[in-house]
Amino acid sequence: MSNKELPDAKAIEAVLAGDTELFEVLVRRYERLVFSYLFSMTSDIHEVEDVTQEAFVKAYRYLGSFDCSKKFSSWLVVIARNVFLDYRKSDKNTVSSTELVTEVLVSSSQTSEDEPPNLLIKKEKFNELLKMLVDLEGELKEVFMLRVVNEMSYQDIADTLSLPLQTVKNRIFKARKILRAKRDEYKAKLP
Repeated sequence: MSNKELPDAKAIEAVLAGDTELFEVLVRRYERLVFSYLFSMTSDIHEVEDVTQEAFVKAYRYLGSFDCSKKFSSWLVVIARNVFLDYRKSDKNTVSSTELVTEVLVSSSQTSEDEPPNLLIKKEKFNELLKMLVDLEGELKEVFMLRVVNEMSYQDIADTLSLPLQTVKNRIFKARKILRAKRDEYKAKLP
C-alpha cells in the first residue's frame, strides 16, 4: 500500500510511533480542505496562508490527543477555525489576493489530462467564482466552501461546525441562490 492510500488512522499511528515524515501525507491530503475552509472565512490570502500553516503545526503538536475513531478532517477544521479566531484577535494587517487562491485550488485539482487550454478555462471559472464568493456572508461562505470545494457531506459539515443538519442545508441553499443570482447578473453584462 502506498502512502497516498494509507488510511488516516494508520498514518497518525505511524507518525506517533516516530515516522514523522508520514505527517506530510496528511498535510498533502488536507491542505486544500484547510485552505479553502479558511478562505471561506477571509479573503486575505496572507492570513489564510499563515493560519493554514499554523493549523498544521498545531495539529502535529496535538496529534497524540486525536481520537482515531473520529474523522481527522473534522478535527483539523476545528483546529483551523480556532487558530483563525486566535489570529484575528491578534489583529494582523495583511493584503488580499484571489489570484494565488486560484492557483492553489486549480493546482490541487489538476490531473495529467489537463492541458493548458483546459487549465486556463478552470482558472477563469475559479476567478469568477471567487469574486462572487467574496461577497457572500461568512456563515454562508463557510458551509458552501466545505460542500462545493471540498465535497464534504452535509452531515460531515454539520458535525465539523457543530450545527444542526437543517441549518447546514438552509445555508447552502441560500448561498447557491445568491450565487445563481450573481452569475445571472454577470452573464447579463456580457456582450
